[in-house]
Amino acid sequence: MHGFAGISDELTIHYVALGEGRPLVFIPGWTMDTGAFRENLGPLSADFRAIAYDPRSHGKSSRTESGHDYRQHGADLAAFLDELELKDVVLLGWSAGACAAYSYFEQFGYGNVRAFVNIDQPPKAVRETPADWGINSREQLAQFEQFMASPQREEFARMAAPTMFLNPPVDAAFIEEFVASSMSTPQPAASLLLREVNRSDYAEVAAEVAARLPVLHIVKEEHGEAARRWIEVNARQIELCVLGAHMMFLEFPAQFNAAVTRFLDSRLPA
Repeated sequence: MHGFAGISDELTIHYVALGEGRPLVFIPGWTMDTGAFRENLGPLSADFRAIAYDPRSHGKSSRTESGHDYRQHGADLAAFLDELELKDVVLLGWSAGACAAYSYFEQFGYGNVRAFVNIDQPPKAVRETPADWGINSREQLAQFEQFMASPQREEFARMAAPTMFLNPPVDAAFIEEFVASSMSTPQPAASLLLREVNRSDYAEVAAEVAARLPVLHIVKEEHGEAARRWIEVNARQIELCVLGAHMMFLEFPAQFNAAVTRFLDSRLPA
């Protein structure tokens, strides 16, 4: 079921919701939309109310002139939960969507959340040493920002699309869908959000969340060992699942959905 939630005079959030029961709220990554989770919402709706939404200036949600930072995205998430009267939710933040979840926790606490699933977003974006768990080095992140703010943004998005999957070749239709989603976010919003996520450091927040809630990190194979080391040092109670590449939930949906269901069944018994 597609719906639209009126958050403010400037913001209407598009969402997809299937099923009944405990709400699972999926938050897309940078410039992505609800379509990313098309292989997850249906299967998970057998046991849960599976929901995904488009953040402001993403997908079918309102394009706004301001609010292009993750503190505002965290506030938007709180307003979205309130508007739909969602209680005792599980948040699932993919990539930069995890930044919105961490910002939500910083601002609104833990009272309305029962568990958190971080989908392939290191708590700190910058990888200071090759052994760190991070997105990339400071220099490489800065270079990516330049690429994605250039007139060749669409070309770079097209080049990035195949890296989302572990096993090439990637279907041409997926590449076109990925590029269309990426380009649908206006350049000013996309650049501001990318700059912020690349400078993000939620390490303390991530440890605090793990101390208060059941937490699962689903991490791509490339970062599996680095994530395991980070968890061992910072928050040993976090559960870890290593699977595929950055969009493992789309490439390996059965394994992803099973991992989420097992985690929730074990940590949130009925």
